[in-house]
Amino acid sequence: MSGATRAWGFWTQLKLQILIDYLEGFAAASRAQRERVYFDPFAGEGAGVDRQTGEEFPGSARIALETGGGSGFTRFRFFELDSTRARDLEQRLQALYPGRDIRVYAGDCNAMIPVALDALRSLNWAPTFAFLDPDGIELAWQTVVTLADHKRGYRSTASSKPEYKVELWMLFPSAGLVRTLALDGTKLSAADEAKATRLFGSEAWRPIYEARRRGEINAAEAREEYVNLMRWRLENELGYRFTHAFEVKNTNGVPLYHMIFATDNDAGTKIMSAVYDKAALSQPQMRQEARDRATGQQTLNLDIPIAQPEATYRYEPPWEPRR
Repeated sequence: MSGATRAWGFWTQLKLQILIDYLEGFAAASRAQRERVYFDPFAGEGAGVDRQTGEEFPGSARIALETGGGSGFTRFRFFELDSTRARDLEQRLQALYPGRDIRVYAGDCNAMIPVALDALRSLNWAPTFAFLDPDGIELAWQTVVTLADHKRGYRSTASSKPEYKVELWMLFPSAGLVRTLALDGTKLSAADEAKATRLFGSEAWRPIYEARRRGEINAAEAREEYVNLMRWRLENELGYRFTHAFEVKNTNGVPLYHMIFATDNDAGTKIMSAVYDKAALSQPQMRQEARDRATGQQTLNLDIPIAQPEATYRYEPPWEPRR
């Protein structure tokens, strides 16, 4: 285990289990296509460590490479800000998975994704999935636009078949936005305002922020409205047919962030709905086990539920954001 491998809470493994479950469904649904592309702009080190047990677990890069028994995707594009880490990740992955089409781009993914997409322009017809998993508010709306635009026009205008954009699954920093956008206007920095505008691609976040400042909505309601705004823009600005949001919480049940999925495909929306439903059932169980480990207690298996499930997942379309 590398000394540089980062330690994570149970919620990261929950997120990665959702990724595993969805990618297996994606691979099964697209197996008839001869090319399938995976994008991971925030791939990290390729592995993580459970902060409580010290056990190493595969990160998103290895999960994608092992999807479908290793045949789920044919091309893999990863991104790493630091050039040395990018080189090390590429060499490590190529050694673990020889013969695979693996490329790790060095630099800010917001700048490098257009470069990688341009190199794959001839494959814009191929089923493509992008996992956008930043640590905070690093993602730019323009990057999402670039990914969504990648597959536009790949079918002939005479074709009656629908076009499918790149499927997106993104970490949306809902709790981070509420913390960053200070209620005291004198403490709201221009840099923090710029981050929010960069994330949403506009200042459409301001009416939510101002409603929060006036006390018309609380922090939880503001989080939900920010999530809704992103979903609304994905559907109404970029044209995705469906978006799905799932809230991830920490050991104490405090919201950390939402995962937002965007797809044009009926199969995609059915698969992710089922995966989110499964995650809603497993999240409280994982949270309780993490609490027990933290306190040195042991969860007994007496066939008695030790935690109530979250509300089962059901798709609801986004509503029109406040103006």
